[in-house]
Amino acid sequence: MTSQDLLIARIKQLSEEEISTLLNATSVMLEKHGASSKPDCPYCGSQNIIRYGHKCNKQRFLCRDCGRTFTTTTHTVMSHSHFPPEVWAEVIEDTLCGNSIDYTARRLGLYHQATFDMRHKILMALQQMPETGNICLGEVSELDETFVLDCYKGKPLDGDISRKPRKHGAKAEKRGISSEYICICSGIQRNGDAYAAAVNRAKPDAEELRAVFTGHIADATLILCDGLRSYHILPTIADCAVKDCSQMAEDEKCFYHLNTVNGFHSFIKSRYHFYRGVATKYLNRYNTLFSAAYRNVASLIKQVRQALLEVGRINYYHSNKAAGEVDLLAI
Repeated sequence: MTSQDLLIARIKQLSEEEISTLLNATSVMLEKHGASSKPDCPYCGSQNIIRYGHKCNKQRFLCRDCGRTFTTTTHTVMSHSHFPPEVWAEVIEDTLCGNSIDYTARRLGLYHQATFDMRHKILMALQQMPETGNICLGEVSELDETFVLDCYKGKPLDGDISRKPRKHGAKAEKRGISSEYICICSGIQRNGDAYAAAVNRAKPDAEELRAVFTGHIADATLILCDGLRSYHILPTIADCAVKDCSQMAEDEKCFYHLNTVNGFHSFIKSRYHFYRGVATKYLNRYNTLFSAAYRNVASLIKQVRQALLEVGRINYYHSNKAAGEVDLLAI
């Protein structure tokens, strides 16, 4: 028996969890090995690169076309970070799989604040990635809204907040949909991508739906909704048709339904409850995560690692200050 046959036989004896761990470790090793080659210039895209010494114990390169220097972490989420790629790869995987910040911190031996900053740098980078941030719904797509309670985790309630503090799991003070609820407008293409964003409290009006879905609906799309009149604004932002599922005959409801988007809502709420709420100001960052991870986690992990941990033309770096202050939801 050759060494290759012996290796295959040993792999067949592993459990699914052990095989997943092996694949993740192999992926990290390949990413680390690939970093030893000379990357393209992140500023002009040139391949005319030479090694140019070291900076902060990292290989520095010089582009002979544009004359700029860069390192192996330029334009990545790891820029100005003391943590190695292996740690960032683990944090990316935990983020996409829905694990809590405390769990990741304990597992990797990190401080909570360091893990929090890394998590939000990754979330901001997901919003930038074309594959996860620029979702365009097409073909047959279902649109609906779901509601989650507002949340002010991580800060004391001040005089600007019109309600008393709630304990985890508590209900709203008022019955029905009130100003305590944040509206998440969502859409999903059947057998395709999902998209979610929050812009308001309670029910959305036409202009709020225009703000959410402009640029995210392709022409010739059939939009299925629940009859909310505000959705009739959608044909003004794309050449699409809007159908009210609540007005369809019984024999047509096998096609005209909102089961797919309701399944997406269940996924959002399960993640939201597992996190014990998400601070409202960070909600749209997590909406991008929920949209990207829904039905797609396994294939997304490698794709996100490659995009965020390798030198490229898109600058995914965000400072700790930016992670806490930039592009927050204020409603």
